[in-house]
Amino acid sequence: VEATRKALAAPLGMLPLRELAGPGKKVVIGFPDRVKGGAGPKCHRRVAIPLIVEELLAAGTPIENITLMCAIGLHRKNTVEEWYWYLGAEIVDRFWPDRLVNYDAEAPDLCDFGNDAMGNRIQCSRLMAEADLPIVVGHVTGNPYGGYSGGYKMIVTGMSGWQSIASHHTPSTMHRHDWMGSGTTSHMRKQFESIGRAMEAGIGKRFFGVDAVLGQHAQVLDVKAGALDLL
Repeated sequence: VEATRKALAAPLGMLPLRELAGPGKKVVIGFPDRVKGGAGPKCHRRVAIPLIVEELLAAGTPIENITLMCAIGLHRKNTVEEWYWYLGAEIVDRFWPDRLVNYDAEAPDLCDFGNDAMGNRIQCSRLMAEADLPIVVGHVTGNPYGGYSGGYKMIVTGMSGWQSIASHHTPSTMHRHDWMGSGTTSHMRKQFESIGRAMEAGIGKRFFGVDAVLGQHAQVLDVKAGALDLL
């Protein structure tokens, strides 16, 4: 809790949430699904989301203007029971059923911004794109299948469209000689940054990230907040 409060009070490259939010602002908070991050009382999502909401409310944003979006990418939808398991009743009961939703990477109304300079397709959740303040909660950890997590990876894999995900979750990326799941300089990481920057350019705003570095047992080792390219 202390580490998260410190991160929110001094974000990297962006103003604090109390200055970015305000009356009349619509906010969407994207969070990782059940696949990773742990489910204990001190897991990052369960700690960070209430503290983020606390900052938004202090800025005058009404609770009715805040939506939580489970950024599942192409994973299956999470159930309400699973949300109770890893988010806890405090969060679920406050937002379910109208403002706690699963993302749909095959939705017909996805924002489509064409291709980036690398040839990757650029798609984005319309709900997130139309928010006045898009926020994402992420985990920084090695992933043997999806590359090193954190930063832009959260939005690129969690809330882009299936055609965009197909740009990097493919043998042409994952069978390269520079592939390493926990690497930070692989071709996939370059794709993540390119797609993420293009998503931000397309929606005309930057994502406010709140990332936690996780230990072997999903324990929080450190927390940083702010611009995704600086996390």
